[in-house]
Amino acid sequence: NHFRNRLVAQTDQTKMSQDSKRLFRFSLVSAASLWFYYELLASWAIKFIPFKGSFPYWESVLAKAAPDWLWFWGNFDGVHYLNIAHVGYQYGLTQAFFPVYPLLIKYLGLLLTNPLATGLIISLASLAGFLYFFIKLGLLDYPQDKIRWAVILLLTFPTAFFFFAIYTESLFFFLSAAALYLARKKKFFYSVIFAGVASATKLVGIFLLPAILIEYWRTVKKSNWPKAASLSLLGSSGLLLYLGYLGKHFGDFLIFIHSQPGFGAGRQVDKIIMPYQVTARYFKMFLGVSPGNEIYPVLVFEFLISLLFFGLIIWAAYKKFRLSYLAFIVPSLLLPTFTGSFSSMPRYALAGFPLFFFLAAKLNRKARLVTAVIFLSLSAWAFIRFARGYWVA
Repeated sequence: NHFRNRLVAQTDQTKMSQDSKRLFRFSLVSAASLWFYYELLASWAIKFIPFKGSFPYWESVLAKAAPDWLWFWGNFDGVHYLNIAHVGYQYGLTQAFFPVYPLLIKYLGLLLTNPLATGLIISLASLAGFLYFFIKLGLLDYPQDKIRWAVILLLTFPTAFFFFAIYTESLFFFLSAAALYLARKKKFFYSVIFAGVASATKLVGIFLLPAILIEYWRTVKKSNWPKAASLSLLGSSGLLLYLGYLGKHFGDFLIFIHSQPGFGAGRQVDKIIMPYQVTARYFKMFLGVSPGNEIYPVLVFEFLISLLFFGLIIWAAYKKFRLSYLAFIVPSLLLPTFTGSFSSMPRYALAGFPLFFFLAAKLNRKARLVTAVIFLSLSAWAFIRFARGYWVA
């Protein structure tokens, strides 16, 4: 019986490995196809839609670095990451952008010379890493066909184009998916190393720590508080180091929070605004802002995506979705709303990436197909706005 059980386990492991390789190849082909799709959209948009320079340094940092069909991937936040890589945190507001991504651009840029190209390479390589661990993580709980659809829904999501951009999204979710997968495999030391780096990539990386600790306490037979404390320290090390740097150089270790109102998104950091209050604000804006205003569809977009993910969280919690995943997702999505706005929530919602497993598993084939078509249609609208310098997320 022992030999038979080992043989069955090895067979299952081999099948999972084969499924993982097939799905990974599928995900890379899908991502490459979407890159081509976005480039076609950009080529059309460049010809017919005037560029709106609604963010600083685009002429000096982006337009001189690459052809017009390529440099737009550095729009908005991308400019700041490239500037930080070049001159460091020397001008106002940039402390809101965490350091790991611009540091990678800076040091890899010593080999590649073009910072914009360096940023794109980092994002694309990180996207491949994210898809690899996303698939490995999903196969721990769901069959191959459900994970294939989870990949489709993830990549067609309306703001998934940020995975290709000079943003932290691909890098952060690579680190996050790796941390969660390693925690599920009981490799907690390596898991918190990834989490520690993630916490210096985006603020919400710190919420990987409770997820990892939940997985840890599920596996130990008796309390081991010293080990839990050491895991906690490593898992938060990136954020702690960044806080120490800000305190030493700027005299305010929370300057990355205090600088948020300067970005003009209507955020408040002096008090906590509850989600129901933010919802009421949006209804007032729907009544007060003219539907002809170019920002009106963005408000609707922010509101609907926020409702979608909060609804998914409630549904997933009701269906006993894995607690560790919810421990990461819920605070990651709630934290931005406490500033009084759903601004950028369509992009922040990607932090709920484990919910794409749940969505793919619960929807039937027709519903999944309809959802993917709606996602892809919305992504065209959102991407064209981003590419031509109009705010979307």
